[in-house]
Amino acid sequence: MVYIFLSSLTISIILFYFFKKISFKFNLVDKPDELSVHKNIIPTGAGIIFCITFVCLLFFANFLSNYNILDIIPPKNFIIFLSSLLLLTIISFYDDLKKIHPVIRLFFQLTIIFFCSSLFNTSIPNIPLKLLIIFIVYFWVYTINIINFTDGVDGFLGLNSLNYFLCASIFYAVTSSSDFGYLVSVISVGTMISYLCFNKPKATLFMGDTGSIFLGFLIGYISIKLIFFGRYDIVISLLAYTYLDCTITIFKKILTGKMPWARLFDYYFLIPVKNNQPHKKVFLANLVYNIFIFIIVLVQILFEIKIICILSLMCAIILIYYFKSFEKAQYQK
Repeated sequence: MVYIFLSSLTISIILFYFFKKISFKFNLVDKPDELSVHKNIIPTGAGIIFCITFVCLLFFANFLSNYNILDIIPPKNFIIFLSSLLLLTIISFYDDLKKIHPVIRLFFQLTIIFFCSSLFNTSIPNIPLKLLIIFIVYFWVYTINIINFTDGVDGFLGLNSLNYFLCASIFYAVTSSSDFGYLVSVISVGTMISYLCFNKPKATLFMGDTGSIFLGFLIGYISIKLIFFGRYDIVISLLAYTYLDCTITIFKKILTGKMPWARLFDYYFLIPVKNNQPHKKVFLANLVYNIFIFIIVLVQILFEIKIICILSLMCAIILIYYFKSFEKAQYQK
């Protein structure tokens, strides 16, 4: 796995560098508008590098570390997983270029994830098959979209994703599991580290919907596997902030007659930068939060103390109130 991690880190950082060079030539840039939280023209769509690196390392995993993919995931499931991931990435990349109506995107996501429900063992005693499929589809699609919604501040989603995949990798390593999720997590850790080199404040590269949807798909996939392993507590801890911020904000939109996907930039983590605070301040606050979450999850993994996930929820609430305090400070002025 060390070779896979190092290969992911090296390949992706080289590809990000070249992508940054050619993005202006092909007009793959994010031009700021009145709703933007950045002021400069930034290359976007770099999430396509996530996909290229990921797919390359999947096929070369056997040579890198004697990791036989088809021994841990059946060929049929592997084809479904890979084709679904590629299709979602292509749709998202096109959306970065031309913009697709949210309803159409949601239709594609629901359809693709419905077929992906076959990736899991749904023969769980005392739980109806249809109920499990409904859970998989709605949980996975919702996770994909809220991960997408949290891509708005330099380094924010990249840092959250790095912590998620790092914790997942440690879980699989400690439990000596050869699950496919282990390979997915290790590849993603290397990619996220290299991406943060370009996306940390001040960002010189954006992942776009191509990257955030890609990450949402992988995070949703691993989360469902962890839940089926009985480790729902780890999922709660790692997604606490994302679920709280986005769910509260979406309900607020609905109650005011807005569409859930309305581009209002009203999520809590955006409040500081909307009130003229530097992206770096949000990034550092999120870094501290992720350090606490990492420690909490590490305790959960090593000692199997599931109840400690409550501390993660408390940390997420504190971070939300911290971000919201900048809005109050603005009002006081």
